Amino acid sequence: MLASLRLAPLQSGLLLALALGALGLGCKMRQDFVPNKGPGFDHCGGDVFCSPGQHCADFSLSVCEEGCLTDDNCDPSQMCDPDAAAPRQCIDRPTTDAETPMFDNLVGCKEACKHFESCGLAADEATQCLTDCEGFTPDQQSAFANCGGDVACSDVALCLNVQCVSTNDCQNDQSCVKFACVGGV
Repeated sequence: MLASLRLAPLQSGLLLALALGALGLGCKMRQDFVPNKGPGFDHCGGDVFCSPGQHCADFSLSVCEEGCLTDDNCDPSQMCDPDAAAPRQCIDRPTTDAETPMFDNLVGCKEACKHFESCGLAADEATQCLTDCEGFTPDQQSAFANCGGDVACSDVALCLNVQCVSTNDCQNDQSCVKFACVGGV
């Protein structure tokens, strides 16, 4: 069961990362964890990426600061407030009834599940992943979405902060069970 057994380490790690991000401490991220640097992430020297809502204040020292300089520093559903004084903040994009949001976290999460299946996740686990997306918070959905699509199959496990997604990720005749490589020689 992907929901309870396999995501327990992921959810606790994800919640910690989200909590640190909310405190402004989540600025440093390994490049492998940020697919395509992720929407809203700003490269800030070395392996440092500023989170959405932050910008790189000093590239040579890898220092992130709160606030945005451009829309690129914001989540795709937000924009950098053009009328605010420095430091500017990310605000929700205005939408009309005819518009749809630029990024739907639930859709992105479900697309990531399909990507995981193409990377070797068993069909029943991929189906469970789709169901799990329904119960995730928007932040959890977004984190899953960031590990789908453009992330190479070889990097999905690292992005999800698990040991494996499929047996292809394991060595020495091991099998991937509950996102961990087990058995083998």
